[in-house]
Amino acid sequence: MDKKKIGIVCICVNQNYWQFANEMLWGLDTFFLKHHSIRDKYETEFMLWSDMPIESFKGKVFPIEPVEWPMPTLMRYHLFLQQEEELQKFDYIFYIDVDMRITDWIGEEILGEGLTAAQHPMYALRQNLQPPYEPNPESSAYINRPGRIMEELNARGEIVNKRFEPLYYAGGFQGGKTEDFIKAMKVMRKSIDEDFGRNYIARWNDESHWNRYLFENSPVIVLNPSYIYPDSLIQDYYFKIWGRNYSPKIMTLTKPFTTTSEGGQEVNQLMRTM
Repeated sequence: MDKKKIGIVCICVNQNYWQFANEMLWGLDTFFLKHHSIRDKYETEFMLWSDMPIESFKGKVFPIEPVEWPMPTLMRYHLFLQQEEELQKFDYIFYIDVDMRITDWIGEEILGEGLTAAQHPMYALRQNLQPPYEPNPESSAYINRPGRIMEELNARGEIVNKRFEPLYYAGGFQGGKTEDFIKAMKVMRKSIDEDFGRNYIARWNDESHWNRYLFENSPVIVLNPSYIYPDSLIQDYYFKIWGRNYSPKIMTLTKPFTTTSEGGQEVNQLMRTM
């Protein structure tokens, strides 16, 4: 039986982030479609776009120049599409933020006949928080408020309530069938360039454009927040805000070099008002 080929792509730019690359590779080699019940069906390859020394990484590297934030994340689709011919050899392509940690089995639930997206946990778990959709009508990433009607059932399986669930997707884990994801990347690259032409950057960079694309092209697979799950030094904050409803599979990491005293003060103020 021919194995399905899965490509995993990451960007690792600027020295502070180099430390995460090999840990991500270990997590992929350990957990990503590697469970004994399915591992013979899939062949995975990890590709890294990075300014780190090639000899310090065990996987495949496409060298790039260091640039300041938010360019590394905003220009991800431009970089990936430079290697479109390489990407075309895979059946599926998935992007993962390099500064995340894979902690549990990731299996065939991520594979579908189209795009795969993960709900952003902040807005999946807190119904009173309005997702940060791009608010500027002049931006190519602008959208209204998308979502879906969720049915709440009782113990007998009867519908007892219906509610609107806003859908906001995280940028940190995304992908799907190669043909569909490459098509999405090309559309998002174009919309990002159009915003540059207006001297504008969308509210949440590439994530805003990903949500706009999915607003018009619904994902086949919608993953719960297990795949974008927070790891924080401020445990009380996340117990209260994010909840512990899901078992983490991919965890976002709190990075000491990105935290500030001002941010800590904002967290404390938010916790006092909850």
